[in-house]
Amino acid sequence: MPYDSQGNFTRLYSWEEDRKNNIDIVSDRHDEEDNNFAQGLNEAFLKDGRTPLEGDIDMSSFKVRNLAEGTLSSDAVNKEQLKNLEEETLKTVNRLVEIGDIKPSALQADHGVWLLCDGREVSREVYALLFDAIGTTFGKGDESTSFNLPDCRGVVVRGFDNQKGFDEAEREFGSYQEDQSDNLSEVGRGYGEYPKTTLPEDGTWSNYVSTGSSGSGTVLALRFKKNNRETRMKNIALNYFIKVKEEENVA
Repeated sequence: MPYDSQGNFTRLYSWEEDRKNNIDIVSDRHDEEDNNFAQGLNEAFLKDGRTPLEGDIDMSSFKVRNLAEGTLSSDAVNKEQLKNLEEETLKTVNRLVEIGDIKPSALQADHGVWLLCDGREVSREVYALLFDAIGTTFGKGDESTSFNLPDCRGVVVRGFDNQKGFDEAEREFGSYQEDQSDNLSEVGRGYGEYPKTTLPEDGTWSNYVSTGSSGSGTVLALRFKKNNRETRMKNIALNYFIKVKEEENVA
């Protein structure tokens, strides 16, 4: 082989040593040496790629410099191209998720550019972009250097009515609202002239709604329990987080 384990090319004969030792140049030795040269040249890494590599290139502490921009899917790319790709990726991420956007998550602590929506006071200077986005909608902080994050603990999010008419007309964006409902707890049938029934009023029920008509003989009465804390649907407890800064890297 013309190359040793370290990649060094080796000659088969030394013609100077042969001269000193009075060894004649013979065709067999000459041809063998030429064949060794030819094999070495054929195994050399050509710049046009006609000779493929048979192993990894150990660059040690050296660098590949002046690498042109890759254009094909099989081309290597240079640092400038990678930098541009990172910048474009960051722009895309930051466009998709804006500062002030809120997400539900199974995580339980602040992470990256996301803070838990727990109503805490945060710095207007440190989170200047978030302050520009939401201001004091969720609390004025110390009214000078801080403001409050939304507090989404233990509550569900309701779409802002925005004059649609389903919610209270005076309700402000970002405001908290207490529950206001009574559980439908019992269905009973009463008899008599509409709207009277034989269902008892024992003080634990607010009222009942009767359906039927006068003289129908049967009235369906629905009774609602008083002083109920909430009407609760099936649910799962997760955390809400708010984006407070731009993404700084994609790693």
